[in-house]
Amino acid sequence: MILVGNVVGQPVWAHRPIFTDHAATGPETAIPISNPAISQVVYREITQQSPQVWLTFTAQRDFELYIQIGIPVIDRLKDFRPSMAVVGPGLPTQDVPFPLPQGLGVKVFSTKEVEKPRFFHEHFTSTDSWILRSETFRLPNSGRYYLVAFSPDTQIGKLWLALGKRESFGLADLLQFPTWRKRIQEFHEVKKN
Repeated sequence: MILVGNVVGQPVWAHRPIFTDHAATGPETAIPISNPAISQVVYREITQQSPQVWLTFTAQRDFELYIQIGIPVIDRLKDFRPSMAVVGPGLPTQDVPFPLPQGLGVKVFSTKEVEKPRFFHEHFTSTDSWILRSETFRLPNSGRYYLVAFSPDTQIGKLWLALGKRESFGLADLLQFPTWRKRIQEFHEVKKN
């Protein structure tokens, strides 16, 4: 998901893509997010070698964290139901298929129950996604948090994980748009005409 500009005088909202070499397979290699209020998205594939995607950020108590998870509209992914989890201080204990950093709890947001995901066509990249879940979650304490995407049933597949609502695009971002578009289309396996 991405944005740029407005259409017929109406603002177009989207997530700023994050492309990084961070492994993002655990807390030590998590992708750092400097401002979790800014709308951002990471595209990754869950595999046996990379069973989770981790993002990390710091936030104050009572911060309202907006999170979203989705998958590209690709036929082989139609039954893929990854979950997302917020890991951090003051959260309860729940079973997850990965170790938590010491002293932190977790809140899991499952998508197993989603039978008909919300279809989303992203105009500027000409890509289609199924949005599985969107949540706003109030953080109980100040400190370092993690946002994790994973497959509770050890399925493999592509997903995107987003956080934040506030749009923030500069001129440098707009200049990168052609590269972003190409990479996002490749991830979504868009067929060239």
